[in-house]
This record gives sequence, structure tokens and C-alpha cells, in this order.
Amino acid sequence: MRPPSIAYPVLLADIGGTNCRLSLAGDPDSPQRALARIGTGSYPTPEAAFESVIAELPERPRSAILAVAGPLDGRSAQLTNASWQFDGPRIAQALSLNQGLLVNDFEALAASLAVLNPGDVETLVEGDPEPEGVKLVLGPGTGFGASALLTRGERGFLIPTEAGHIGIGPEDPTEQRMWPVLAAGLPRLTVEHLLSGDGLVRLHRAVVATSGMAEADTSAADISRLALDGNPAALMTVVCFWRLLARVAGDLALSFKATGGVFIAGGIAPKLLPLADRATVKAVFAGKPPMEALAARFALHVITAQDAAEQGLAAIAANLPRFGLDDPKRLWFG
Repeated sequence: MRPPSIAYPVLLADIGGTNCRLSLAGDPDSPQRALARIGTGSYPTPEAAFESVIAELPERPRSAILAVAGPLDGRSAQLTNASWQFDGPRIAQALSLNQGLLVNDFEALAASLAVLNPGDVETLVEGDPEPEGVKLVLGPGTGFGASALLTRGERGFLIPTEAGHIGIGPEDPTEQRMWPVLAAGLPRLTVEHLLSGDGLVRLHRAVVATSGMAEADTSAADISRLALDGNPAALMTVVCFWRLLARVAGDLALSFKATGGVFIAGGIAPKLLPLADRATVKAVFAGKPPMEALAARFALHVITAQDAAEQGLAAIAANLPRFGLDDPKRLWFG
């Protein structure tokens, strides 16, 4: 039986809790073309948002692959940090599509690991990666996501997770002082509560409360800007952020035995990359007793390409079996 394939042109959508990036793949051998960036929730439904862009195209797409920042249930999904809901067949009917596919946003980023160029990443920890080892992508944005890519010959498999919702606790005296402030008002403290845009604000609040600094609450974007400008409270916040991110990245690398490398994605880490103390990041990332020998093999990178998810979606469209997505139970039709 011939494996399922996607009909071109293909609408590609990277849909997060804050923004939705739309692009178009005209054929399997050409790079995707950026179409628009719109605010998630600026339209009442995703169908309305997509149609506002499609209506301006000279040729309507025949298929769509949508990367959604939330858990999937077959052919449906719900954004974790926004109100949009997705039903594949309903979207296909509304947009006159032949077929489509829903993936988790970090599945798209995991797929991009197969096609990213060396210039699309910056290495923080060299490690000793294995070419066919499990590759892990994770990162903070509006929320926190993680997914893995397992490759065996010409075929691979994407492993989505909800790792942002695992619990996290303090590991040193500084964190122990901060933790009551960080956990205030929450039923349980999770990775996403700390490693996200809101998490950066929460960390800043805890830094101010435990250091005696007189600083007002501010936004994640302002904290990043202030840190780059040398503001002490913002700098301390970013130091805490990088330590926690390195710690969680190392823990998840152990969970997946990610000997192919760990890749940090999302909009926050590249902006804060100039403030990453690489020696500290390496020490925290690999400091995993009694598994130091294994952890020392893990490489750590930051994806700097802004279109990584779209590159991953285009790679999926070009070759569904390459990522284990030639599954009729996941494909939907108009």
C-alpha cells in the first residue's frame, strides 16, 4: 500500500499561546514562504484567522499542517494558553482543504532537528553526541514544551510530551528562600510556572522579594531588556532563569537518554543568550550525580532560527513516513 502523502500547496501554521505564524509550502523541494504573523485570539476561531490570510493568495492551499501548543486528541486539539480549539475535519471543510494534519508545536520543532542548518543553532555545551541518538527539543515561550526525535535509518518517530507540567522543587539555599514566593497561590509549582514568559515575571518577583531590592513588577519583555541593560534585579532574574533552564534540560536529557543532543527552542532563550554564563550552564546541565558520566555526553544547543517550527512542518509535509506521521488515524480530510 502506498503511504499517505500531503497534497500541495500546503498551509503551515505554528500556533502558540500568543502568536500564530503562517507560511506556505508550494512543493516538497522548495523552502516554505512566510505569509503572516497574527495574534492568537485576534479572531474568534482559527478557521477565521486562516481564511483572512488564504483569501489573499492567488492559489488556495490544498492541505494544511497545523502545529498547536497544546495536547492532541487524535484529530482535535485545544491550545493550553489560549481559547482556540481545533477540529481537523471541521477546519478542512471550512477552508475547502483536501486533507490536513494536527501536530503538537514541539513535534514540529523536533522534526526541524532533521533539517536545521549549522547556522540555525548555537552550541552551549559540546558534549559527545551520537549521530543516531535521541534528540530532544525543549523550551520556554508562552508556556514550556518538549518533544523528542528518534531516528532509525530513513524512518523517525516524534515523541510529544507535556513536560512543562511536571513538578519542580528547590535544590540550593538560594532557591529554598525563593520557593515560597514562587509557589504562592499555586496548587503545585511546575516547570512551566518558572520557565515561560510568566515564569520570568514570577522569578523577578521572587528575586526582588528575597533580596530587598525596590523594584516594581514588570513584563517579561521589559525584564529581558533591563537585564541586557545591566539592571541588577533583572540580571539576577536571568541568572536564575538560565540555571533552572539548564537544570531542567539536563533532567529531561536523562529521562530520554538524549545522546543525540538537547536543543533549546522558543522566543525567550535566543534573546537572553548573551547573558548565559556558559560555564555555569554546563556545570548545572551536566551535574547529575550519580549519572555524571552519561550527562557529560549530552550536548546542549540553542535554536536561533526564528522559523524552526515552519522548517519542521515543511519537512513533515515533504515526507510523512520520515517522522512516523503516515498514520491514517491522524490525517483528516475535507
